Amino acid sequence: MANLDTLFRRDFTVQRPVPRALLTVQAAKQLQLTINDRKVELVPNHNWKDAFTVEVSGFLQDGPNRLQTRVFNDNGPPALWLSLTGDRLSLRSDQNWIASFAGSAWRGATLAASPRFPGRGNSIDSSERTISSLTKVWPRWLLSGAVALVFCVGGNWWLNRHPTNVNWMMVIIVFGFAGLWLILYWHNARILPAVVGFDASQHLNYIKYLQEHHSLPPPATGMVMFHPPLYYIISALALSLFDLTTADPSAILLLRALTMLLGIAQFVLVFAALRLIFPNRPNLQLVGGGLAAFLPMQLYMSHYPTNETLAALLVSASLYFALRMAKPGAATWKSYWVLGLLIGAALLTKATAVLAVPFIVVALGRQLAIEKASFTRWAGTLGSMLLIAALICGWHYIRISQYGSPIIGGSDPVTGVFWWQDDGYHTISYFTRFGQSLVRPLFSATASFFDGLYSTLWGDGLCSGVSDLSVRPPWNYHLMCAGYLLSVLPALLLLIGVIASLWQLFRELRTDILVVVGLSLAVATALVYYNLKVPCYGSAKAFYGLSALVPFGFFAATGWNVVTDGRKWRQLPIAILLAVWAMNSFGSFWIYDPVAQHVITATHFSVAKNLDAALAEAKKAVAADPSNAAARIALATTLDDAEQFSEALEEAERATELAPQAGATHLKLGMLLFKQKNLERAIEEARLAVAYAPENTHAHLLLLVSLFYHNEDPVDAAREALAVSPYDAEIHHLIGVALARKGESIEAFQQLTYSVMIRPDWTEAVSELHRALLVLVNSFDAAKILHQAASAIPDSPVALDELAWVFATHPNDELRDGHEAVRLAEHACTLTKRTNPLLLATLASAYAETGNFSEAINTIQESISKARSSSDKDAIALDEKLLGFFQSNKPIRQDPNSR
Repeated sequence: MANLDTLFRRDFTVQRPVPRALLTVQAAKQLQLTINDRKVELVPNHNWKDAFTVEVSGFLQDGPNRLQTRVFNDNGPPALWLSLTGDRLSLRSDQNWIASFAGSAWRGATLAASPRFPGRGNSIDSSERTISSLTKVWPRWLLSGAVALVFCVGGNWWLNRHPTNVNWMMVIIVFGFAGLWLILYWHNARILPAVVGFDASQHLNYIKYLQEHHSLPPPATGMVMFHPPLYYIISALALSLFDLTTADPSAILLLRALTMLLGIAQFVLVFAALRLIFPNRPNLQLVGGGLAAFLPMQLYMSHYPTNETLAALLVSASLYFALRMAKPGAATWKSYWVLGLLIGAALLTKATAVLAVPFIVVALGRQLAIEKASFTRWAGTLGSMLLIAALICGWHYIRISQYGSPIIGGSDPVTGVFWWQDDGYHTISYFTRFGQSLVRPLFSATASFFDGLYSTLWGDGLCSGVSDLSVRPPWNYHLMCAGYLLSVLPALLLLIGVIASLWQLFRELRTDILVVVGLSLAVATALVYYNLKVPCYGSAKAFYGLSALVPFGFFAATGWNVVTDGRKWRQLPIAILLAVWAMNSFGSFWIYDPVAQHVITATHFSVAKNLDAALAEAKKAVAADPSNAAARIALATTLDDAEQFSEALEEAERATELAPQAGATHLKLGMLLFKQKNLERAIEEARLAVAYAPENTHAHLLLLVSLFYHNEDPVDAAREALAVSPYDAEIHHLIGVALARKGESIEAFQQLTYSVMIRPDWTEAVSELHRALLVLVNSFDAAKILHQAASAIPDSPVALDELAWVFATHPNDELRDGHEAVRLAEHACTLTKRTNPLLLATLASAYAETGNFSEAINTIQESISKARSSSDKDAIALDEKLLGFFQSNKPIRQDPNSR
């Protein structure tokens, strides 16, 4: 991830001299600070969370003052905390500051504690709101309530007159729930797009690796390759058994069938566990087990290829066996061995299964202590269980430990994956706020930790992990969003159940309650820890606690028991509401929106370059609802891909007529007009797209490209675009070229540096950067201009190397600056961890310019070693040539115009 910088600026006035002024500052994660354009020297800290304190009264002046900090962060938005205090002077980092991100338009700085929501046009901005969705689905709720009322009253009447074996009745209900799940799978199987789900493509890559290499992958070969392998081995064997690969559509169906069956087994185990905890209490078993069966988190996760469901199933199975064995006289040697197999298999599926192990051990150990078991029995039972578990999974953790740790997470550097973490840091308020998920639930994880958990527990609040809602799964989002209001009831039952269980555990140390409460607290702690370790909204996912489904059912049943207190007048309305919730939850994932279904399928076919299939699906979307603008946009897109340009333009025109205030319609029309070189109309449509969708990067990019090729000044439009999308290399490249065209050479060089930093392999941008540097070199007063450029150069190794080479080797004595060359070249080598031989060669040349030939020789020899290890013949030839100069105590001279 590029190490872009943000300028934070604060103008203030000093009325009279300040004899002493203390500045305290910290920033995520590096900073440079100036007061009145004078650099304030700060002692480097190893930990960015440690604050700097420095006396700065000498930098202040009577009247206007300007404080400016340049903050760098490579994996999240830069952040600043600052305090400047003195005699009658108090200044802090607050909303009075302005900020510019990588040359963007200036904006008011935002407090880190303030929640940030996606705005109009943002790829994760959703139009669904709970109240507006409620106005669309309330008739279905009334119908569901009537059905539930008839079912509850009629069922109770029938049971009172026809005595029935309760156990058999529960079996029939469980099988009925399982049948509903199978029907849901059968219905959705071929409608749901092929690759959908949290990290679905990464899970498929793991399975593909096993099938192709017949060996386990190193952790650094993919985002999930560090996971324990059991789920992936089972999946690979299942596909191979049917002679399938992950590229086959039937393979996806098979993997989904596997996770669906695992999900069914999971809630069956919840019923079984609750039967142990609440014997002869079928109502409690039904409440807890029913909530587990229709829990949205369970339903949507069981549609994807994922290791979560198998890990959760094995943990639930381990809990069930442990609860059985914790009863007097129930445990046998074989049961301990079976439990050891289950625990080992769970740990061989996902490392988080370890959270359940201590409480299982405590429960069984307590029972052995009550029975006053001998040491031999302890060793033969509990010891053999742990030994079996270790033998099953231990080899994996020993294998992984050679990479630095037996437990590796997705954010560990060893995986080679660097996450963009938005927000990138958390404040206390992030963990204390709640409520956004009851208003705008989708992606409400951006608001708070608990909103993230609530939205992913009671619905697919992160839309299956997509970063663009146009390709989200075609669930019934109005049912889902309204359902977040219904989910308040089961959530309250859960909360009451947790409180009642803690109170009961305080009064009496029951083993079963100890296990479920302990596991729940461990999972909750792990969720908070992970969210602190990886502070981005995507970390606040409730399904990371899917293995705690047995405690979930237990708390729901306990909450029901406390609230109803055995009184039928309370039980009936709550039962009806829970039944409506269950039907709504099930309906939320029953795909029946033909337009969304065809649009999403067409999009996936387009990405796969299957244009005929994409066009067919887009036409079906329009046929399903000719007045749907999104369907028209999809058809226009596929027609454009199929080079049917006039038809595409007609569909885009029709889309704008259907939705004149939708940014997406104007964007599509503008893009088609730009392709046809109708620049004036393209600019007009682009401006409308930006107005209606101000956070749509593509709309901004279309506007500035159209302005550029229409020979209009696109710089202001480009700066607005950067405020929305500072990590877009094309925007930086265009603004750099436009600034160069205007003669603003220093800033052009900086913006081209950003584009190369973001896309270092972009040849055209690298060439433009070199040309921009030549403009600086050949300009009037070049020495001053080059130093100005060096003082504010972004952290691009390519740009740092180019500028350092000029300072080290230019034939003009006035332009050379050996010490500046060393500073820039050392920084470039640090950024690349001294792995690039060409950067090391520049550093050696810089040392030579300062007369430090011994260090130059050592560095060029290091460069030769790196070049030989990578078989870089050009670098070797250059290094050997430079080495000859340095051994003769000669610095390098080269005109950059000839480089």
